[in-house]
Amino acid sequence: MGKFLKNFPIQAGQFSLGNTISAVSSFRLLNINLKDLTTTELNTPEGIDSAELVFGVNFGNISLYSTIHPVRGKYSFDVIEYHVCTQNCSVYSFRTPQDSYPMVYTFPKGYILTFKTNEVFARGSAVVLDKNGDFMWNLTTRYAISDFEYSNDALFFSTGGAESGGTIIAGGDIYAFSLNGSLKWHIDLSSYDGKFYDWAVAGMKARDDLYAIGYTGRVYVIDFNGTLKKITASPVSKRLKTPSLIKGVKAAKNDLMAFAYIDIKRSGLFREAKGICVYDFKGFKCWKTKERLVKILV
Repeated sequence: MGKFLKNFPIQAGQFSLGNTISAVSSFRLLNINLKDLTTTELNTPEGIDSAELVFGVNFGNISLYSTIHPVRGKYSFDVIEYHVCTQNCSVYSFRTPQDSYPMVYTFPKGYILTFKTNEVFARGSAVVLDKNGDFMWNLTTRYAISDFEYSNDALFFSTGGAESGGTIIAGGDIYAFSLNGSLKWHIDLSSYDGKFYDWAVAGMKARDDLYAIGYTGRVYVIDFNGTLKKITASPVSKRLKTPSLIKGVKAAKNDLMAFAYIDIKRSGLFREAKGICVYDFKGFKCWKTKERLVKILV
C-alpha cells in the first residue's frame, strides 16, 4: 500500500529533481524526499520573490532556487533566474521565450542549469556548476537544449524541440565537452539524415555508445569520438507514413529507454495516433494508447 505524502492545493507548483519533489503552495516551499518519503519545509532567502518562485531544493551543501519573471511589452520574454545559495547566493539569469521553464540536470561532478522552451528556433544556453555550486563555465547551442548525458568525464548536450502544435521541429546537434569546458566534438545529424523531421533529438542515453532518439523514433548510435555508427528505425518510423512527434524521452538504468509519441500529421480532433515505445538496446516494443502520455517515469 502506498504512503500518503501531502495534500497539496490544486494551484500548487511541483518540480521534480532527482530524488526530490519541490512543491510551492501558498508561499510555502516544501521538499519531499522520494527515498524515505520525508517532507521538509525550506525558507526562501531574501531577494527571492515568492510569487515568482518555481522551485527550491536543498542538496545538503548548497540550496538551489529558481524564479520566472515575465516581461511583456513590445518585446515579450521571460527571465528565468537560478539562485545558488551557500552562505551567500549567486544568481544566474537566462532571457528566454515566453512560457519557457527551468531545467536542471545533475551529474557526478556538478549541476547543469538551463531551460526548456516551445520556441523551436531559440538558441540554447546552459551554466555548468561544480558540486559546491561554484561556476565552472557556460555554453550556447544553435538550438534549444533537449537533453544532457555524462560519461567518461565528457558532457553531452543535444538540441531539438517542437512548437506546441507539433508542426515545426528544429534541432539535431549533439555537442561533447570536456570537464574544463573545451569542445571535444560536434555532430549535426541533419548531415546524415536528410528528411527534415528525422534528426531533431528528443533524448539521449550514454551506455557503451551514445544513443540519441530523434523526433521520428529513429535511434542514432554515436561513439564517444563523435562518429555516427548506425541509424535504427523504430516501429513508429516504419509503421507511420508520416513523421511522428516524440513527446518525451525517459532514459533509465542501463538497459532501457522509453518514449511516448503522437503522429503530428494525422493529429486532429478525432484522429490521432499515439502510444509508447520501449527500447532495450536490442529491439523495440511499442503499444498504442487511448490518451496522450504527458510524462514517463521509469
